[in-house]
Amino acid sequence: MQSSLRRACLFAAFLALSLPAAASDSHSPDSEKRFVRAWQEQRFDEAAAMFKPRDTHDTAAIAAQLKQVAGRLGGLASMRDLPSLPNGETFKLVVPSAPLAPGPGSYHQVTYHATAADGQPVFYILALDPAPVPQRVLWLEIHLPTPDAAATTRAVQALRDLI
Repeated sequence: MQSSLRRACLFAAFLALSLPAAASDSHSPDSEKRFVRAWQEQRFDEAAAMFKPRDTHDTAAIAAQLKQVAGRLGGLASMRDLPSLPNGETFKLVVPSAPLAPGPGSYHQVTYHATAADGQPVFYILALDPAPVPQRVLWLEIHLPTPDAAATTRAVQALRDLI
């Protein structure tokens, strides 16, 4: 299993973002744990309420996106922390889809690996506001590795299903 995890990790990569660098990720904040637990337990409204409000903020729409990702990809129970997103190509979806305006100067980032319902890897990156309590979720990135034609087809279909 570890060799398949290593192989999967080699295939995924962080796509260049026009966002600032993440703050130090040496600790795991309570808000991150609460968000992940709520999402894993399918309490989508609670997880969506943890996102930082913005002009286009719609908690119900965010909850629906989180539910759709959980239903389409699955594997949330298998989420495990990673130090960073491994190298390789990925297709990415960001929740919520509306960007922050203006973007934050810094943020706390936590990366997870999971095995989707189809047995393939999926990576989640959770970006959190560095502000003290209450620390809010800024966005969630879903990365689908695309190391070969079959994986690319899978990623394209999953993204079509989610958009």
